[in-house]
Parts: sequence; C-alpha cells; structure tokens
Amino acid sequence: MMLLQNVNSLSSKVPDWTEEERENSITSLQERLLNGPIAAVGAAVNSDEILSALNSDHRFIFADGSIGIIQKFEKEIREKIWSKTLALVTDADGHPYISQAAERKIMHILHAHGDNEEDWAKLVKEISEMKAPPRLILTHQTPDRIEGMLNPGGFTDGDRTICLIGFLGVPISQISLLGYRSDIVGQWSGATDPERKLRKLIFMQEVIDRLLEGASK
Repeated sequence: MMLLQNVNSLSSKVPDWTEEERENSITSLQERLLNGPIAAVGAAVNSDEILSALNSDHRFIFADGSIGIIQKFEKEIREKIWSKTLALVTDADGHPYISQAAERKIMHILHAHGDNEEDWAKLVKEISEMKAPPRLILTHQTPDRIEGMLNPGGFTDGDRTICLIGFLGVPISQISLLGYRSDIVGQWSGATDPERKLRKLIFMQEVIDRLLEGASK
C-alpha cells in the first residue's frame, strides 16, 4: 500500500504513472508479449543463451539484475538486445544494473515485499526525477486484491517474471527460460546472502515446476 500511495502521489509529476496509464501499460505489455516468442531471463544467464534467443527473434523480460548481461556485448549487439527488451521485473535491489534499464525507458514491473521499502523508495525517487521516467506496473504478493496493483504470483524476481508472462496470456510451455538455476546463485543476482538465496531458489524452482506441470495437463 505504501508503494501504491507513493507512486500515486508522484503521478501528477509523472503522467505515465497514473492508475489509468499503468493499466494502459499492462495492456501494451500484454499485446507485445503475444506478438512472437518471449524469453524470461534469470540471474544465471550467460551470453550464449542471450545470443541464441536474439538470433531466433525472441523478445526479453529480464528479472532484476540479470539485465546486467547486456553490458557484456559489443555496442551493436547491445542495441539489438535493448530494442527487444519489453520490461524489467524488479524488487529494486539489482543495482547497479537496473539503472541502465531506467535510462533506456524500459518498463519496470516493480514489486513490494516485506523488507524492500528502502530499496523501492530510493528507486522510485530516482526514476521520478529523470527527464523521461520509464513506465511502471506495480506488483504485490498478499492475499488481498489491491486496485492499481497486480499479484501475478511468484516468489523471487525470477519466477515472478515467468508468472507475469503467463498471467498476461502467454502459455507457460512457450516461454523460453534463460539463466534459471536453483543449484547456484547466478552472477547477476542482487546483493544477497548466498546461503539464504539458495534456499529461496528452491522455492523458485517449485513455482516453476508447478507452472510447467499445470501447462502439461
């Protein structure tokens, strides 16, 4: 609720952040998702996976810090990847990489959870002061329906990315998963405790497994 109130209070300064425009952002993202192959990108992604998806004309939705992989490529390839990037799913701790997405006006799917208030508050303040702030969609994970926010499911940024794509109508079986590992902490993970992160990745894998199981029925 605090995230929602914060963004609503800034919408007079950032017209794209009004509730109506955030709904339009959801519609726009949904249309683009259904317009060809889509890849969800997780924190253990490597360059070969990105190049393979790029060559097969996939569009990308990046989970938080995984968007940092783009800087590994030469300029021409970087520009192609950016042009194919539809959104960034983030809980605002994937620094310094997520700032690059804001500068590129990549849509942010911003998530509020129990212990990231300071992170999202800092991010919202920073991007609201940009000359051309990115569009926002707000997500939460509570039992309640909250007008102006979505609860697509998921536990980490990685599986929330997959859940969001499925939530907006792409069959789970048709989503290419890049850099999804539950046995290691990916190099593009945000600042985290490795042992705790590995425990969280077990939950992530269970979410993915259940989604795939449901898709096969």
